[in-house]
Amino acid sequence: MTVSKLKEQLNLETLAEGNDEKLKSCYISDLLSRVLGGCKPGDVWITVQTSKNMVAVAVMVEAGCVILPEGLTAPVDILETAKEEGLTIFTSEDTAYELAKKISALLL
Repeated sequence: MTVSKLKEQLNLETLAEGNDEKLKSCYISDLLSRVLGGCKPGDVWITVQTSKNMVAVAVMVEAGCVILPEGLTAPVDILETAKEEGLTIFTSEDTAYELAKKISALLL
């Protein structure tokens, strides 16, 4: 599954469009140090973090994309940085739990 297919399947809203990465799994955490140690390349990272540090961490771990749950959005400057880095950021009205269940079903 790719980022673009995930968007289509989950009806996600794009906040920042980046590369159409191949997705492997899902990781949920809001603690950036945990993400650095646990999120793997190609993972969909679900978080409520909306800072520039979120973008930096996502790029460092080579996350496939980031989803902000519960309709969250990020400041324009953060979204611009994400675009420059080739990182896709989505938002969804679903909770992190609901997103993880749906992503798991799609990636199995």
